Parts: sequence; C-alpha cells; structure tokens
Amino acid sequence: MKISQTRNFKLVAKLNKYVHDLHSNLYPKYFKEYNYENVKEVFKSLINNASFIFILLEDNEEGLGYAWIEIREYPENAFKKGYKSVSY
Repeated sequence: MKISQTRNFKLVAKLNKYVHDLHSNLYPKYFKEYNYENVKEVFKSLINNASFIFILLEDNEEGLGYAWIEIREYPENAFKKGYKSVSY
C-alpha cells in the first residue's frame, strides 16, 4: 500500500462516489445524486487550494480511497490569539 499527497482531481472525484452515494441515500433531502462531471469540476477548483491537502491511498497503483484535510486559519482578535486548526 502507498499513501501520498495527490492533485489528481479526476481520481478524487471518482473515489468520492461511494461516500457521496451513502450521503445521498441517507439524506436525500440535503444531498443530490452523484454526478461525476459536476463533482470533478468542484474538485478541479479545490485541488490546488493551499488550505486543502488530499491524501491518496493506493494498492498496486489502484486508488482505493482519499482523505481531504483542511487547514483553517483563525486570525487574532480582541478575544483570542490567532491559530490554525485541521479538519477532515
């Protein structure tokens, strides 16, 4: 198995189908049906955003899954010091 960072938005969009189908089946009121072309365009616009890191899991050069990590920055204000956090 191999774990690496990826910018392959087409593969991430393809791997997204399983989770998206789960969401749309459980919560059809909130989630649209999976549409590869639409999802691909969204990931194409997100994949090079410095706040997002996409980690790919592969076995024998076949993509099995991915993790989408978001680095959030919170600026300093009168109440708090500035800080960063990670969400996934």
